[in-house]
Amino acid sequence: MLGALIQGCALGTFLALSGALPRDRTRGVVTRDTVINVVNGLVLFGLRVTLVAWLAAHMTLGLVDAAVVGQGWQQFLLAFLLLDFTRYWLHRAHHRVPWLWTFHRVHHMTENLDATAGLRMHVVDFIQLSLLPVVIFSVVLDVTTWSSWALPAALSVGAIFDAFQHANLSWDTKHPLARAWDRLFNHPHFHAWHHTRDGSQCDGNYGNTLVIWDRLFGSDVTGESLPEAYGLEPDQALQNDLVSMHLLRQPAP
Repeated sequence: MLGALIQGCALGTFLALSGALPRDRTRGVVTRDTVINVVNGLVLFGLRVTLVAWLAAHMTLGLVDAAVVGQGWQQFLLAFLLLDFTRYWLHRAHHRVPWLWTFHRVHHMTENLDATAGLRMHVVDFIQLSLLPVVIFSVVLDVTTWSSWALPAALSVGAIFDAFQHANLSWDTKHPLARAWDRLFNHPHFHAWHHTRDGSQCDGNYGNTLVIWDRLFGSDVTGESLPEAYGLEPDQALQNDLVSMHLLRQPAP
């Protein structure tokens, strides 16, 4: 529940900031897509506390004892890096493996990016992302001796950045502080290029918190100016409502 509270605070904060410092001044803080995103997030939260929680409780092999990582800050740092690195590769697979892209395109269908856009995902995507930390920290690693705050804190960083990178926030890429930030961390301009409508020609920027993975593995596609449009190319389009997007319904011809 603490994680949900932190995520909710991050969503509210970056929605409010986008009202004061919007990237796109032609639309309001709350759009139809915002409502769909939030409702979808609530549905997925229900799935998290039922099915995902049940699966997590039964996936506790702990093949490798991680007690050697003794300090809380070391545990946090290791958890954060493992999560961010594996999320990069899973996200990359969502785009490069056709079967996975079938579901992941739900996340890309919105043309109005805001802090809630990270809540828009297909249930198949959601289960994968939810079980990723379970596989790492329950199946592969035994972290039962770790500080109680280390793993939740690492997960919270990802949730905060998810809201931040999708936010409809103005970001001056030429400002010295923004340039320094860009050396390591994700931001709305960087992630906007992940959501460009011209995805078949410009596919990249998969990182969640750190941008170093995209630069190390050749998937940084950031342009100087913002993309002209967001969303899906016409042949990939889906109907923009809660039920249709999970059923992968395409618009009528």
